[in-house]
Amino acid sequence: MKKTANSGASGKGFYAALSLSIAMVGAACWYAYTGTGKRQLPETAESSNLAEYTAPLMTSDTRRQEQPATQTTASTTVTQTQTTPASTAPDAEAAAAVLHKTTEKSTTVTAETAAPVEKPMMPVEGEVIQHFSKGELVKSETTGIWQTHNGTDIAAAPGTEVRAVLDGTVTAVDRDALWGICVTILHENGTVTRYCGLNEGLNTEAGQVIPRGTVIGAVRDTNEAESSLKPHLHFEVLQNDVYTDPESFIAVSQSVPKNTKTTAE
Repeated sequence: MKKTANSGASGKGFYAALSLSIAMVGAACWYAYTGTGKRQLPETAESSNLAEYTAPLMTSDTRRQEQPATQTTASTTVTQTQTTPASTAPDAEAAAAVLHKTTEKSTTVTAETAAPVEKPMMPVEGEVIQHFSKGELVKSETTGIWQTHNGTDIAAAPGTEVRAVLDGTVTAVDRDALWGICVTILHENGTVTRYCGLNEGLNTEAGQVIPRGTVIGAVRDTNEAESSLKPHLHFEVLQNDVYTDPESFIAVSQSVPKNTKTTAE
């Protein structure tokens, strides 16, 4: 009977120890689950959330969405670069045409402005009976004295009208002891003309502004220095206060056309 009682007590102790071990293992598992496990779960969740937040920025889908915009910009830029020369070409041609016309017009205006408005005319029409001596001494047929002949003698019958060769201002009307009644005219370009051997009682006076071709007097025999010659006008030209050949002065001036046009066509 004692052996049976001991055997029952030993069986109860074994099951009690087994139950305690199971309880401890269960407590350890519960502790691990409720303690360490729970502390790690939020970190894992945060990491997962962070991964979900940042992952779309690195995905290939985003790169594929950005790529079409870049291609569109590049395509637009190429198109603009190719069309710009075509759009500006007509403007360049039009500007060149306007510049060409303006140049032609400027050339024409310049040529017309450079040409003299008026050219000198002969004061009287007639034969030259004594030329300008160009500073050389010549013997006077009237006085027999060797002297320079500073003008040109143009034969004209008494009473022949004498005209101003250019527009100008009368600076002197006087009677010279040798050259008779003389009229002096200053012209715009600084040239001075002098007409000697005129008639008495002139209507011309100093300070008078007269146009080219104005009658300033008539031929008379008031020129005592050349009284041995047939009736004529003694005509002188001074440029920069130097006597100039009147024939050359008028001939050179008349060789230039009154109006010169140079129009490129």
